[in-house]
Amino acid sequence: MNLQLPQQTYQSRSKPFSSERLLNMLFEKAPGSSAYMLIGTPGLKEYYDLGGNQPILGMIYLRDFLVYVTTDIIRVVYKRPDTGDVVEVVSKYWATEGWTQPTAPVQMVCNGDTVMMLNPDNKKLYFVDLFGENSLDPTSWNIASVITPNSDAQYTSIAYITGVFVSACQITGNSYIQYTEVLGHEMVYSFQLDTELTNLSALASNMRELWCFGANSIEVVAPTGEADNDFFAHVPGAYVNQGCVFKNSIATHETVFYFYATNGMIYAADNYSSLKEISTPALLDMIRSWGTLDTQKERDGVIGQIFTQNGHTFYLLKFKKFGKTLQYDITTSSWVERETGDGGEWEGEYVIRRPNGEMLVSSGTTDKLYTMDPLVYTDNGVPICREFVFETIKSEAKRRMFFYNLTLDVDVGLGPNDRVMLSWSDDGGYTWCGQRMLHLGDIGEYRKKLQFRRLGSSTLRTYRVRFSTASMVNVLSAAMDAEEGLV
Repeated sequence: MNLQLPQQTYQSRSKPFSSERLLNMLFEKAPGSSAYMLIGTPGLKEYYDLGGNQPILGMIYLRDFLVYVTTDIIRVVYKRPDTGDVVEVVSKYWATEGWTQPTAPVQMVCNGDTVMMLNPDNKKLYFVDLFGENSLDPTSWNIASVITPNSDAQYTSIAYITGVFVSACQITGNSYIQYTEVLGHEMVYSFQLDTELTNLSALASNMRELWCFGANSIEVVAPTGEADNDFFAHVPGAYVNQGCVFKNSIATHETVFYFYATNGMIYAADNYSSLKEISTPALLDMIRSWGTLDTQKERDGVIGQIFTQNGHTFYLLKFKKFGKTLQYDITTSSWVERETGDGGEWEGEYVIRRPNGEMLVSSGTTDKLYTMDPLVYTDNGVPICREFVFETIKSEAKRRMFFYNLTLDVDVGLGPNDRVMLSWSDDGGYTWCGQRMLHLGDIGEYRKKLQFRRLGSSTLRTYRVRFSTASMVNVLSAAMDAEEGLV
């Protein structure tokens, strides 16, 4: 019989019901066909060591320049096309300038000439401006903090829409969005929201509308074409009865907002009348098993990002407190888990695309930068454990089943030391035993058959497949030769 390859992680609270898992593997369908296979997630290769000892808290591209922030510094760097060296153009140290040093993720938005960032520790705004044509001249750059127009103001989230920078602003008694003139960066205009003061947590823009996330609801406003304080207006009838206190989980793809909601579910929203839940019951069970997020800093450590690579668009969701990373494939509606090494936290943190198309990823522990490449098969030299778990095989009459052999159709002959391991569970996935190992063939041995034999018997059986490789992993199909006994 054919064994259906798992299409996503679906580890239920009842292991015998479902222990299916995809770890560092993606589900990919063949165009115009029902056939599909499993492929390995891209690996990480060191791009540049920026030389510090603090992890990056936020980064963004301004033209060809990378602007990034750590607890110590705001820095602008540039990769020279002639030598490939990354050189610093300008930098400022938070402490030297007398500014509060950030300890949590820093939100950053850009309009093409200016980057605005929000320091979550003092809730103030900072700007990186590029002036003039000689962009490699440090005097063409300016890094400065903005003077808040009201001493009671506290900025909690930022966005950019149709030429203006916008900030969620809490002033005693009311909630506002404050915004700049077009191509300016002084917060000179305000629009009052209906959301209560303590309820306003985040802003997000799809460049047509501005969604204002409260803890339990979402207001939607849009540019009117009017000037000054009338630049925004509420969209009639646009109100969502769901909110988000995990402001850094919000990411936008085209017109769709993805976010981890206050109620613990994960949504995609492209209209006001309904939300599409993209989380599954088993996925939510797994997240709840990790623990709780009790403080605002812990909630700010839930980081969501959108990126596109090799024809797939992904929503990457990292839970920093727990050291866990989930990845939702928007193209195939499939969830997978990502790790580095065997059970370690995924090394990547922030994902950003360079103007030339390269995918840059920051380290979660240092200020190293990596490229994320489907043709790289380790995370900066650390082996990637790739694993999938089949659906549990059950006998409807609870009769003993005899398993003679399992055949895997896998791309073989790609690496000198590539191996595949098979283990199984007779209690639905609570405990594992019986590990077997096969070599994936010498380089060029493309026709090698992978078959595990004499697999015993059970009334309930779950199979787990793990790969130990430093080369490409593609799984095309699986077949089991088994029969059911009489009793």
